[in-house]
Amino acid sequence: MNRFAIYLLALGAFGVGTAEFVVSGILEMISGDLGVSISMTGQLVTIYALSHAIGALVLVMLTAKYERKKVLMFSMLVFVIGNIIAFFSINFGVLMFSRIVLAMSGGLYFVVATSYAAQLAQSTKRGSAIATVITGFTVSLILGVPIGTLIAAYMDWRYIFLFIAVVTLFNLVLLNKFIPKLAGNKPTSLKQQLSLILDKQIITGLLTTVFWILGYTMVFTYIAPLLSSLAGFSIEEISTALLVLGLFAFIGSRVGGYAVDRWGPVRTISVSLIVHSIILLIFTSISTSTVGVLLAIVIWGTSAWLTTPANQFYLISLKPQSSEIVLSFNTALMNIGMTLGAGLGGVVIEYTSVLNLGRIAGLTVLLALLTASISFGLDKRRKENFVNS
Repeated sequence: MNRFAIYLLALGAFGVGTAEFVVSGILEMISGDLGVSISMTGQLVTIYALSHAIGALVLVMLTAKYERKKVLMFSMLVFVIGNIIAFFSINFGVLMFSRIVLAMSGGLYFVVATSYAAQLAQSTKRGSAIATVITGFTVSLILGVPIGTLIAAYMDWRYIFLFIAVVTLFNLVLLNKFIPKLAGNKPTSLKQQLSLILDKQIITGLLTTVFWILGYTMVFTYIAPLLSSLAGFSIEEISTALLVLGLFAFIGSRVGGYAVDRWGPVRTISVSLIVHSIILLIFTSISTSTVGVLLAIVIWGTSAWLTTPANQFYLISLKPQSSEIVLSFNTALMNIGMTLGAGLGGVVIEYTSVLNLGRIAGLTVLLALLTASISFGLDKRRKENFVNS
Protein backbone atom coordinates (compact mmCIF):
# COMPACT_ATOMS: atom_id res chain seq x y z
CA MET A 1 0.00 0.00 0.00
CA ASN A 2 2.80 2.36 0.83
CA ARG A 3 4.41 1.86 -2.58
CA PHE A 4 1.09 2.56 -4.31
CA ALA A 5 0.62 5.66 -2.15
CA ILE A 6 4.09 6.93 -3.12
CA TYR A 7 3.22 6.46 -6.81
CA LEU A 8 0.06 8.50 -6.24
CA LEU A 9 2.16 11.25 -4.66
CA ALA A 10 4.39 11.13 -7.76
CA LEU A 11 1.30 11.50 -9.98
CA GLY A 12 0.46 14.69 -8.12
CA ALA A 13 4.00 15.96 -8.74
CA PHE A 14 3.50 15.13 -12.42
CA GLY A 15 0.48 17.45 -12.48
CA VAL A 16 2.42 20.24 -10.75
CA GLY A 17 5.29 19.88 -13.24
CA THR A 18 2.99 19.84 -16.25
CA ALA A 19 1.19 22.99 -15.10
CA GLU A 20 4.56 24.72 -14.69
CA PHE A 21 6.34 23.66 -17.88
CA VAL A 22 3.54 23.37 -20.45
CA VAL A 23 3.20 27.14 -20.83
CA SER A 24 6.66 27.32 -22.41
CA GLY A 25 5.44 25.18 -25.31
CA ILE A 26 2.31 27.24 -26.00
CA LEU A 27 3.54 30.80 -25.40
CA GLU A 28 2.81 31.87 -28.98
CA MET A 29 -0.74 30.47 -28.82
CA ILE A 30 -1.48 32.30 -25.55
CA SER A 31 0.13 35.48 -26.87
CA GLY A 32 -1.97 35.49 -30.04
CA ASP A 33 -5.21 34.51 -28.31
CA LEU A 34 -5.00 37.06 -25.49
CA GLY A 35 -3.40 39.83 -27.55
CA VAL A 36 -0.28 40.11 -25.38
CA SER A 37 3.36 40.29 -26.53
CA ILE A 38 5.57 37.19 -26.35
CA SER A 39 7.86 38.87 -23.81
CA MET A 40 4.90 39.72 -21.56
CA THR A 41 3.47 36.23 -21.97
CA GLY A 42 6.85 34.86 -20.91
CA GLN A 43 6.28 36.47 -17.50
CA LEU A 44 3.79 33.66 -16.85
CA VAL A 45 6.86 31.45 -16.40
CA THR A 46 8.63 33.95 -14.16
CA ILE A 47 5.64 34.59 -11.89
CA TYR A 48 5.08 30.85 -11.56
CA ALA A 49 8.66 30.22 -10.42
CA LEU A 50 8.54 33.03 -7.85
CA SER A 51 5.07 32.05 -6.55
CA HIS A 52 6.15 28.40 -6.34
CA ALA A 53 9.04 29.52 -4.14
CA ILE A 54 6.66 31.47 -1.88
CA GLY A 55 4.27 28.51 -1.66
CA ALA A 56 7.06 26.11 -0.84
CA LEU A 57 8.45 28.40 1.85
CA VAL A 58 5.72 30.50 3.46
CA LEU A 59 2.75 28.14 3.15
CA VAL A 60 4.73 25.17 4.44
CA MET A 61 5.66 27.16 7.55
CA LEU A 62 2.11 28.42 8.10
CA THR A 63 0.63 24.92 7.84
CA ALA A 64 3.39 23.04 9.71
CA LYS A 65 1.32 22.36 12.85
CA TYR A 66 -1.68 20.93 10.98
CA GLU A 67 -2.25 17.23 10.27
CA ARG A 68 -0.28 16.52 7.08
CA LYS A 69 -2.95 14.60 5.18
CA LYS A 70 -5.36 17.53 5.51
CA VAL A 71 -2.68 19.93 4.27
CA LEU A 72 -1.94 17.65 1.31
CA MET A 73 -5.64 17.42 0.40
CA PHE A 74 -6.05 21.19 0.80
CA SER A 75 -3.08 21.92 -1.49
CA MET A 76 -4.46 19.57 -4.17
CA LEU A 77 -7.95 21.08 -3.97
CA VAL A 78 -6.59 24.62 -4.39
CA PHE A 79 -4.44 23.34 -7.27
CA VAL A 80 -7.60 22.01 -8.96
CA ILE A 81 -9.26 25.42 -8.47
CA GLY A 82 -6.20 27.14 -9.99
CA ASN A 83 -6.49 24.95 -13.09
CA ILE A 84 -10.20 25.71 -13.40
CA ILE A 85 -9.43 29.45 -13.19
CA ALA A 86 -6.87 28.98 -15.98
CA PHE A 87 -9.48 27.13 -18.06
CA PHE A 88 -11.91 30.05 -17.73
CA SER A 89 -9.26 32.76 -18.20
CA ILE A 90 -10.82 35.35 -20.49
CA ASN A 91 -7.88 37.73 -20.36
CA PHE A 92 -4.21 37.85 -19.41
CA GLY A 93 -4.86 39.15 -15.90
CA VAL A 94 -7.05 36.16 -14.99
CA LEU A 95 -4.48 33.75 -16.44
CA MET A 96 -1.70 35.43 -14.46
CA PHE A 97 -3.78 35.10 -11.28
CA SER A 98 -4.33 31.40 -12.02
CA ARG A 99 -0.54 30.94 -12.31
CA ILE A 100 -0.06 32.40 -8.82
CA VAL A 101 -2.73 30.08 -7.36
CA LEU A 102 -1.29 27.05 -9.20
CA ALA A 103 2.29 27.79 -8.20
CA MET A 104 1.67 28.47 -4.51
CA SER A 105 -0.52 25.39 -4.04
CA GLY A 106 1.87 23.33 -6.19
CA GLY A 107 4.85 24.43 -4.11
CA LEU A 108 3.07 23.45 -0.90
CA TYR A 109 2.04 20.10 -2.38
CA PHE A 110 5.52 19.22 -3.65
CA VAL A 111 7.22 19.80 -0.28
CA VAL A 112 4.56 17.96 1.75
CA ALA A 113 4.39 15.09 -0.78
CA THR A 114 8.18 14.63 -0.76
CA SER A 115 8.28 14.54 3.03
CA TYR A 116 5.25 12.23 3.09
CA ALA A 117 6.94 9.77 0.72
CA ALA A 118 10.07 9.67 2.88
CA GLN A 119 7.99 8.89 5.98
CA LEU A 120 5.89 6.23 4.25
CA ALA A 121 8.98 4.32 3.09
CA GLN A 122 11.24 2.03 5.10
CA SER A 123 14.36 3.73 6.41
CA THR A 124 16.53 1.92 3.82
CA LYS A 125 14.27 2.98 0.95
CA ARG A 126 13.74 6.66 1.70
CA GLY A 127 16.10 7.83 -1.04
CA SER A 128 14.10 5.85 -3.61
CA ALA A 129 10.81 7.19 -2.23
CA ILE A 130 11.99 10.80 -2.56
CA ALA A 131 13.31 10.02 -6.05
CA THR A 132 9.92 8.60 -7.06
CA VAL A 133 8.14 11.87 -6.27
CA ILE A 134 10.85 13.86 -8.07
CA THR A 135 10.55 11.46 -11.02
CA GLY A 136 6.87 12.33 -11.28
CA PHE A 137 7.92 15.95 -11.63
CA THR A 138 10.56 15.21 -14.30
CA VAL A 139 8.22 12.90 -16.26
CA SER A 140 6.06 15.98 -16.88
CA LEU A 141 8.82 17.15 -19.23
CA ILE A 142 8.66 13.86 -21.18
CA LEU A 143 4.90 13.25 -21.23
CA GLY A 144 3.02 16.19 -19.72
CA VAL A 145 4.39 18.93 -21.95
CA PRO A 146 4.09 16.98 -25.25
CA ILE A 147 0.55 15.83 -24.34
CA GLY A 148 -0.39 19.37 -23.38
CA THR A 149 1.03 20.78 -26.60
CA LEU A 150 -0.88 18.11 -28.57
CA ILE A 151 -4.13 19.08 -26.82
CA ALA A 152 -3.44 22.74 -27.70
CA ALA A 153 -2.84 21.81 -31.34
CA TYR A 154 -6.29 20.24 -31.76
CA MET A 155 -8.34 22.08 -29.12
CA ASP A 156 -8.26 25.39 -27.26
CA TRP A 157 -5.08 25.60 -25.12
CA ARG A 158 -7.26 26.14 -22.04
CA TYR A 159 -8.32 22.48 -22.16
CA ILE A 160 -4.82 21.53 -21.01
CA PHE A 161 -5.65 22.94 -17.59
CA LEU A 162 -9.05 21.24 -17.52
CA PHE A 163 -7.25 17.94 -18.19
CA ILE A 164 -4.80 18.60 -15.31
CA ALA A 165 -7.73 19.51 -13.01
CA VAL A 166 -9.57 16.26 -13.76
CA VAL A 167 -6.47 14.10 -13.25
CA THR A 168 -5.61 15.90 -9.99
CA LEU A 169 -9.16 15.54 -8.66
CA PHE A 170 -9.09 11.80 -9.41
CA ASN A 171 -5.70 11.54 -7.71
CA LEU A 172 -6.97 13.47 -4.69
CA VAL A 173 -9.76 10.90 -4.17
CA LEU A 174 -7.30 8.00 -4.36
CA LEU A 175 -4.77 9.64 -2.03
CA ASN A 176 -7.49 10.39 0.49
CA LYS A 177 -8.31 6.67 0.52
CA PHE A 178 -4.84 5.15 0.48
CA ILE A 179 -2.48 7.35 2.51
CA PRO A 180 -2.49 7.26 6.31
CA LYS A 181 -2.79 10.32 8.49
CA LEU A 182 0.43 11.93 9.73
CA ALA A 183 0.59 14.25 12.70
CA GLY A 184 1.56 17.84 12.14
CA ASN A 185 4.99 19.04 13.12
CA LYS A 186 5.72 21.02 16.25
CA PRO A 187 5.32 24.70 15.31
CA THR A 188 8.67 26.23 14.41
CA SER A 189 9.21 29.74 15.76
CA LEU A 190 10.78 32.45 13.64
CA LYS A 191 13.89 32.20 15.81
CA GLN A 192 14.14 28.45 15.17
CA GLN A 193 13.59 28.98 11.43
CA LEU A 194 16.39 31.54 11.38
CA SER A 195 18.66 29.14 13.28
CA LEU A 196 18.00 26.55 10.56
CA ILE A 197 18.88 29.04 7.83
CA LEU A 198 22.02 30.14 9.68
CA ASP A 199 23.24 26.56 10.22
CA LYS A 200 26.43 26.33 8.11
CA GLN A 201 25.71 22.77 7.00
CA ILE A 202 22.20 23.71 5.86
CA ILE A 203 23.37 26.93 4.16
CA THR A 204 26.07 25.17 2.15
CA GLY A 205 23.71 22.30 1.32
CA LEU A 206 21.09 24.77 0.06
CA LEU A 207 23.72 26.70 -1.93
CA THR A 208 24.54 23.41 -3.64
CA THR A 209 20.96 23.37 -4.92
CA VAL A 210 21.15 27.01 -6.05
CA PHE A 211 24.40 26.64 -8.03
CA TRP A 212 23.42 23.24 -9.46
CA ILE A 213 20.04 24.38 -10.83
CA LEU A 214 21.47 27.75 -11.91
CA GLY A 215 24.08 26.05 -14.09
CA TYR A 216 21.57 23.56 -15.46
CA THR A 217 18.89 26.16 -16.27
CA MET A 218 21.40 28.51 -17.89
CA VAL A 219 21.90 25.95 -20.68
CA PHE A 220 18.43 24.34 -20.66
CA THR A 221 16.58 27.64 -21.18
CA TYR A 222 18.58 28.42 -24.32
CA ILE A 223 19.13 24.86 -25.57
CA ALA A 224 17.34 25.55 -28.89
CA PRO A 225 19.61 28.41 -30.10
CA LEU A 226 22.65 26.60 -28.66
CA LEU A 227 22.03 23.38 -30.61
CA SER A 228 21.12 25.36 -33.70
CA SER A 229 24.45 27.24 -33.52
CA LEU A 230 26.59 24.23 -32.60
CA ALA A 231 25.25 21.50 -34.89
CA GLY A 232 22.74 23.26 -37.15
CA PHE A 233 19.80 21.40 -35.59
CA SER A 234 16.34 21.93 -37.07
CA ILE A 235 13.28 22.41 -34.86
CA GLU A 236 12.43 18.71 -35.29
CA GLU A 237 15.94 17.66 -34.23
CA ILE A 238 15.81 20.02 -31.25
CA SER A 239 12.50 18.43 -30.21
CA THR A 240 14.11 14.99 -30.42
CA ALA A 241 17.07 16.20 -28.34
CA LEU A 242 14.69 17.56 -25.69
CA LEU A 243 12.85 14.23 -25.60
CA VAL A 244 16.17 12.44 -25.03
CA LEU A 245 17.09 14.96 -22.32
CA GLY A 246 13.76 14.42 -20.56
CA LEU A 247 14.10 10.63 -20.78
CA PHE A 248 17.58 10.64 -19.23
CA ALA A 249 16.53 13.19 -16.60
CA PHE A 250 13.92 10.60 -15.61
CA ILE A 251 16.57 7.85 -15.55
CA GLY A 252 18.95 10.07 -13.58
CA SER A 253 16.38 10.81 -10.86
CA ARG A 254 15.57 7.11 -10.49
CA VAL A 255 19.24 6.08 -10.40
CA GLY A 256 19.89 8.90 -7.92
CA GLY A 257 17.41 7.43 -5.46
CA TYR A 258 18.92 3.96 -5.84
CA ALA A 259 22.46 5.33 -5.46
CA VAL A 260 21.58 7.19 -2.24
CA ASP A 261 20.15 4.04 -0.67
CA ARG A 262 23.18 2.00 -1.74
CA TRP A 263 26.17 4.37 -1.52
CA GLY A 264 24.89 7.31 0.50
CA PRO A 265 24.26 10.96 -0.43
CA VAL A 266 27.88 12.19 -0.12
CA ARG A 267 29.30 9.94 -2.82
CA THR A 268 26.22 10.29 -5.06
CA ILE A 269 26.20 14.10 -4.91
CA SER A 270 29.97 14.40 -5.42
CA VAL A 271 30.13 12.08 -8.44
CA SER A 272 27.03 13.58 -10.10
CA LEU A 273 28.29 17.16 -9.74
CA ILE A 274 31.76 16.28 -11.05
CA VAL A 275 30.32 14.61 -14.16
CA HIS A 276 27.74 17.39 -14.60
CA SER A 277 30.37 20.15 -14.51
CA ILE A 278 32.73 18.31 -16.88
CA ILE A 279 30.05 17.65 -19.51
CA LEU A 280 28.98 21.32 -19.47
CA LEU A 281 32.58 22.54 -19.74
CA ILE A 282 33.16 20.41 -22.85
CA PHE A 283 29.60 20.68 -24.22
CA THR A 284 30.57 23.08 -27.01
CA SER A 285 33.55 20.95 -28.03
CA ILE A 286 31.69 17.65 -28.47
CA SER A 287 28.30 18.90 -29.69
CA THR A 288 29.34 19.58 -33.28
CA SER A 289 27.49 16.56 -34.74
CA THR A 290 24.24 14.71 -34.10
CA VAL A 291 26.04 11.88 -32.32
CA GLY A 292 28.06 14.34 -30.22
CA VAL A 293 24.95 16.30 -29.22
CA LEU A 294 23.02 13.17 -28.20
CA LEU A 295 26.00 11.81 -26.24
CA ALA A 296 26.40 15.10 -24.39
CA ILE A 297 22.68 15.31 -23.62
CA VAL A 298 22.53 11.72 -22.32
CA ILE A 299 25.41 12.35 -19.89
CA TRP A 300 24.12 15.82 -18.99
CA GLY A 301 20.53 14.76 -18.26
CA THR A 302 21.56 11.72 -16.23
CA SER A 303 24.25 13.39 -14.13
CA ALA A 304 22.24 16.56 -13.48
CA TRP A 305 19.15 14.83 -12.12
CA LEU A 306 21.14 12.32 -10.08
CA THR A 307 21.85 15.22 -7.72
CA THR A 308 18.26 16.13 -6.87
CA PRO A 309 17.05 13.17 -4.77
CA ALA A 310 20.54 12.79 -3.24
CA ASN A 311 20.72 16.40 -2.03
CA GLN A 312 17.13 16.37 -0.75
CA PHE A 313 17.89 13.18 1.20
CA TYR A 314 21.09 14.74 2.54
CA LEU A 315 19.30 17.91 3.72
CA ILE A 316 16.57 15.88 5.44
CA SER A 317 19.24 13.78 7.20
CA LEU A 318 20.78 16.94 8.67
CA LYS A 319 17.54 18.07 10.33
CA PRO A 320 15.07 15.14 10.28
CA GLN A 321 12.83 16.81 12.89
CA SER A 322 12.44 19.85 10.60
CA SER A 323 12.40 18.00 7.27
CA GLU A 324 9.51 19.93 5.70
CA ILE A 325 10.97 23.32 6.63
CA VAL A 326 14.35 22.34 5.16
CA LEU A 327 12.69 20.95 2.01
CA SER A 328 10.64 24.13 1.67
CA PHE A 329 13.82 26.22 1.67
CA ASN A 330 15.34 23.85 -0.87
CA THR A 331 12.31 23.98 -3.20
CA ALA A 332 12.07 27.77 -2.89
CA LEU A 333 15.76 28.25 -3.66
CA MET A 334 15.53 25.81 -6.57
CA ASN A 335 12.89 27.99 -8.21
CA ILE A 336 14.87 31.15 -7.48
CA GLY A 337 17.94 29.47 -8.97
CA MET A 338 15.95 28.62 -12.10
CA THR A 339 14.88 32.24 -12.44
CA LEU A 340 18.47 33.47 -11.98
CA GLY A 341 19.80 30.85 -14.40
CA ALA A 342 17.46 31.94 -17.18
CA GLY A 343 18.31 35.60 -16.52
CA LEU A 344 22.08 35.08 -16.37
CA GLY A 345 21.95 32.96 -19.50
CA GLY A 346 20.25 35.83 -21.30
CA VAL A 347 23.00 38.21 -20.17
CA VAL A 348 25.69 35.81 -21.45
CA ILE A 349 23.99 35.61 -24.86
CA GLU A 350 23.40 39.38 -25.01
CA TYR A 351 26.97 40.41 -24.24
CA THR A 352 29.09 37.46 -25.41
CA SER A 353 27.92 34.42 -27.35
CA VAL A 354 25.50 31.53 -26.94
CA LEU A 355 28.55 29.26 -27.33
CA ASN A 356 29.87 30.42 -23.94
CA LEU A 357 26.85 29.12 -22.03
CA GLY A 358 28.25 25.63 -21.43
CA ARG A 359 31.59 26.82 -20.04
CA ILE A 360 30.05 29.39 -17.67
CA ALA A 361 27.37 26.92 -16.55
CA GLY A 362 30.06 24.27 -15.93
CA LEU A 363 31.95 26.67 -13.65
CA THR A 364 28.71 27.38 -11.79
CA VAL A 365 28.16 23.66 -11.17
CA LEU A 366 31.74 23.48 -9.85
CA LEU A 367 30.66 26.06 -7.25
CA ALA A 368 27.90 23.62 -6.28
CA LEU A 369 30.57 20.93 -5.81
CA LEU A 370 32.56 23.32 -3.62
CA THR A 371 29.60 24.17 -1.36
CA ALA A 372 28.64 20.49 -1.14
CA SER A 373 32.19 19.57 -0.11
CA ILE A 374 32.16 22.26 2.60
CA SER A 375 28.83 20.95 3.92
CA PHE A 376 30.11 17.35 3.95
CA GLY A 377 33.22 18.46 5.84
CA LEU A 378 31.15 20.27 8.46
CA ASP A 379 28.87 17.27 8.86
CA LYS A 380 31.83 14.89 9.28
CA ARG A 381 33.40 17.19 11.90
CA ARG A 382 30.09 17.44 13.79
CA LYS A 383 29.75 13.65 13.92
CA GLU A 384 33.35 13.24 15.10
CA ASN A 385 32.78 15.79 17.87
CA PHE A 386 29.58 14.00 18.89
CA VAL A 387 31.42 10.64 19.10
CA ASN A 388 34.29 12.16 21.13
CA SER A 389 32.03 14.03 23.56
